[in-house]
Amino acid sequence: MTNNPTTESTTNTVGDPALANPVVRPETGFKAKVKQWFFDNCEIPFSLLRNVAPILVFKPKRIALITRYDDVKEVFRADDAFPVAYAGRLKKVTGPTPFIFGMEDGPDYRRDHDALRSVIRYDDIDTLLAPRTKVIAERLVAEAGGRIDSVAFFRQVTYEVMVDYFGVPANDDLKLWATRLFQYMCYVGDNPELDKEADEYGEALRALVRQAMQARKDPQRTLGEYPDDVLGRCLKAQAAEPVAFSDDKICAAIVGFILAGLPQPPTVMPKALEQLLRRSKMLADAQVAARNGDEDTVRRYIFEAMRFDPLAPFVPRTTKKQHVLAAGTPRAKKIEVGTHVIVAFASAMMDDRRVPNPRSFNPNRSPSDYMLFGYGLHECFAKRINERLLPLMLMPLLKRNHLVRASGAEGRLRKQGTFPDRLTVCFDP
Repeated sequence: MTNNPTTESTTNTVGDPALANPVVRPETGFKAKVKQWFFDNCEIPFSLLRNVAPILVFKPKRIALITRYDDVKEVFRADDAFPVAYAGRLKKVTGPTPFIFGMEDGPDYRRDHDALRSVIRYDDIDTLLAPRTKVIAERLVAEAGGRIDSVAFFRQVTYEVMVDYFGVPANDDLKLWATRLFQYMCYVGDNPELDKEADEYGEALRALVRQAMQARKDPQRTLGEYPDDVLGRCLKAQAAEPVAFSDDKICAAIVGFILAGLPQPPTVMPKALEQLLRRSKMLADAQVAARNGDEDTVRRYIFEAMRFDPLAPFVPRTTKKQHVLAAGTPRAKKIEVGTHVIVAFASAMMDDRRVPNPRSFNPNRSPSDYMLFGYGLHECFAKRINERLLPLMLMPLLKRNHLVRASGAEGRLRKQGTFPDRLTVCFDP
């Protein structure tokens, strides 16, 4: 644990949420309540917009809100016109060196993407990540004594698995740093507190990674002696590919993967669990699948639950060149250069023009009904990892008898924006 006077304690006790300090930055006041209502009920305005104004453009403010399935996919496909909008904020986190999450398509992006794919390998899912996830999740549930804060649980499983995999030193502050930095990246509008934290935690995270890199570069080491984790593989590849694996590139990559990898499961999985708890029949069916060791069926229940409350209801894009969206249709709109585009993929997954009976919970849907991990060039880099690990995180809970909400407020999902910060469940030990 680092001595950082502004860092809240992250003793996020899995079994007793009353002892946990907030990892997600809370918001208060009237504006926060209005914003929370929108995040909790966004399908109400989205449904109206899909029918009345599916491409809503506010010209004075240069903002466009896209809500229909076909139009959302068109924005994702047209990366040359609507590149990702994360580059500016990423600099606070990863430093000035570009990282693939904020890069436009081109030779540099393709080089860096392929280089990182060579060190985060699909083979690792079965050989390293899945076995470790299963063991850690089972252990934490067994130790919980029949009561568990699901947010802290999913955060702890992810932390124990991914920190070891990335090759950075164990440091409980990472839970806070990664969550607040991810919250900063996703925040709509300005938040001075998050902005200040982004500077502080981004610098601390980069320092941690650089310290780990220097420790690995001990003069006594040879290239063949680096541990077989992501950082070790990057350093081993450095001699052969110095451009793709410069020290700055390696630091930006490890920081970027911590930023994206650690917060996602504790952001999506409590919300998926909440959706199952609302549907007793679906919860019971998912529990049967878990007890039978049927990972594929549990995955389908999780993904369908995520469709009702995904990682975030929308993602931002910026308009780099003029584009006519939905050309040839009555709803066609010209999106001017400089327009901030809000791509509502949560709305797209509820569009009955392309998704059959979208309000019904159906775990046997076609993959085309989902946009849970984005679409196109910047589809989630860890999509296949998530597809395998998310069920393994939830299955130990699903296997328990009498899985129910805790009584009172602790058993109700509480969120800060789109980020869960409490949902406690009880079960037979």
